[in-house]
Amino acid sequence: MGLKWGVLGAGSVAQRRAIPAINQAKDAELHALLSRDAARAKRLSTEHGAQTYYTTVEALLSDETLDAIYISTPVYLHCEQVIEAAERGFHVLCDKPMAMNAEECQRMIDACEANGAHLQICFLFRFHSCFQKIKSWVAEGSLGQIVQGRVPFLKPFPIPPGTWRGNPNQGGGGCLMDLGAHGVDLLRYIVGEVSQVSAFCNNALHRYDVEETGMIMMRFENGAQGFIDTSFSAAGCDLVIEIYGTDGWVWVYNDDGWKIKRSSNGESQIINSQYEDLYQSQFEHFARCVAQGEQPIVTGLDGLRTNRILAAAYKSDRTGRAVSCPAEYPI
Repeated sequence: MGLKWGVLGAGSVAQRRAIPAINQAKDAELHALLSRDAARAKRLSTEHGAQTYYTTVEALLSDETLDAIYISTPVYLHCEQVIEAAERGFHVLCDKPMAMNAEECQRMIDACEANGAHLQICFLFRFHSCFQKIKSWVAEGSLGQIVQGRVPFLKPFPIPPGTWRGNPNQGGGGCLMDLGAHGVDLLRYIVGEVSQVSAFCNNALHRYDVEETGMIMMRFENGAQGFIDTSFSAAGCDLVIEIYGTDGWVWVYNDDGWKIKRSSNGESQIINSQYEDLYQSQFEHFARCVAQGEQPIVTGLDGLRTNRILAAAYKSDRTGRAVSCPAEYPI
């Protein structure tokens, strides 16, 4: 039957992407979901085929039929909810960013390890074949020594007044914390570990309490450099990633679907990419990790490391200085 999942936080992303993916995934079953409004909870459980529904976290986590919990709540709730789920004996998939700060991330990791709970963070891009191909090209040296990487994540995303995304005490920040978490993790996955960052943030257009546009410049331990561009106010960007090496370069861009454009040793090619349900891939991988001991593609330590780098970026923006962030050093 596979893992019986409970969804804690049945918001728009969970409804559009995660819950349908659980229903499609091999070795996964949507057993329960939570909404604090009973009528909404009942409606969603009917629409998505959940076996039951709950209106409180305590009730959901008291369901001993469950095997795993997918947590898709505002960031400030992640730490408490992951720890409680782990202490009840559930495996946990937590949305990104992992938590409000590195200290919370470490507490979550410790709780899962102490209770034998498998923990993964929802860094979806790692599951796409485009990025797995690029990672293998970088590892085998077909692009030469990597010089620079860039992930632009720019889109129009207005923040309604009074919502948690606009509150730094509930979301931890703005576009850097939200979109930048994906970019930081993806460049770490492909290029290597980060040693130093500088960052610039602003909210000149909408005057949110969090940044609407932000950029992180990163120095990698292997000598490469990287850039993460994020915005909630830009019209968009068709580029997804750029990697440049001494012997070649590769882009992923959106043209009626993602495409890879690659140049290596003087030869260029374009590789088309079909649609991939990254949530489904993630849930199936999670099940294999739990049942078969497969090596996880992403771990709680990856979530912790991303939070440390983001904390260094915010510190850089506040101080106007580059901030060191070696892997073993907590910000």
